[in-house]
Amino acid sequence: MKHLLLFFAVVTLLTSCSVDSRDTTTVVNLNVSVQDWQINSDAANSNPLYYSYTFSMPEINSFVYGQGLVQAYIVFDGAQQPLPYVQHYQGTDGTNTWIWTRTIDFRYSPGELTVYVTNSDFFTDPPEAMNFRVVLVR
Repeated sequence: MKHLLLFFAVVTLLTSCSVDSRDTTTVVNLNVSVQDWQINSDAANSNPLYYSYTFSMPEINSFVYGQGLVQAYIVFDGAQQPLPYVQHYQGTDGTNTWIWTRTIDFRYSPGELTVYVTNSDFFTDPPEAMNFRVVLVR
């Protein structure tokens, strides 16, 4: 009798668990060219703060936004780096040496994904062209 009760308990546990058949992964490759970067300044529009670009992403629907997962990567030199990407640099012009940090980050909302590039020295030349890979899990 105990074995029969154990059998029914196991069967009940196994059949009560369900897997959401909507779980799928989508990969989207995105590119930003040099001329596409938008400079963002302070309220007085006098000090550049960061660059950004917003992609239309219909793949980020209300389900993905509320219950899924969105992960972005920067792709360069044959490798991928998850965002946020933080890299420290040192430059020199022969006389002066300077050090700065570049941060590349992103945010998303239903229908769009925005990538941000911020240099700690607020250098005003636009970033180079960049390639991104976005992975969405529904």
